[in-house]
Amino acid sequence: HPIELLYYQGWWDLVYSRCVAVVGTRNPSPEGAENTRLIVEQLVNDSFTVVSGLAAGIDTIAHTTAISKGGLTIAVIGTPLTKYYPSQNADLQKKIASDYLLISQVPLHVYKQQDYRTNRFFFPERNITMSALTEATIIVEAGETSGTLVQARAALAQKRKLFIHDSCFRNPKLTWPHKFEKQGAIRVKSYNDIRRELS
Repeated sequence: HPIELLYYQGWWDLVYSRCVAVVGTRNPSPEGAENTRLIVEQLVNDSFTVVSGLAAGIDTIAHTTAISKGGLTIAVIGTPLTKYYPSQNADLQKKIASDYLLISQVPLHVYKQQDYRTNRFFFPERNITMSALTEATIIVEAGETSGTLVQARAALAQKRKLFIHDSCFRNPKLTWPHKFEKQGAIRVKSYNDIRRELS
């Protein structure tokens, strides 16, 4: 399902760098937050561009860690470029648009004509786009019904690498990690598991 138009602000050439998506829940545990910071720091050290969706939680930590460590980042958002969601990330979105790369596939005129119940479907669609823009997706922490799982399915369908942090497998409430592992996802116990697959 090719996208007719992508809207962007910033440095488009970043899409030609080696990009890895880091995504997950909007409400991470302390362990999930720390694992995100550690993984992103290592990705930056290995010269990967960190891609995420600018949502609260894991996404925000991924972007801010990449920036603070001197790395590069791309945000793929589920609203038009002129909208800020969540509103507390407005300054972060402006910085990414100014210094890095902000991408949307959401036309403003369509967004304005629809109500929020219809516009919310742009978020899972952006996860599919995010997977397509990257060579791998890393899921750090996500619930059983998380929108992140849309990206997991997309990554496998698009023949991208899909990494799932070991903490997800250790959560007895979750069934999705084992399901995706059977389909080819890679269980991550340390960053070396990621580095080995992307080298």
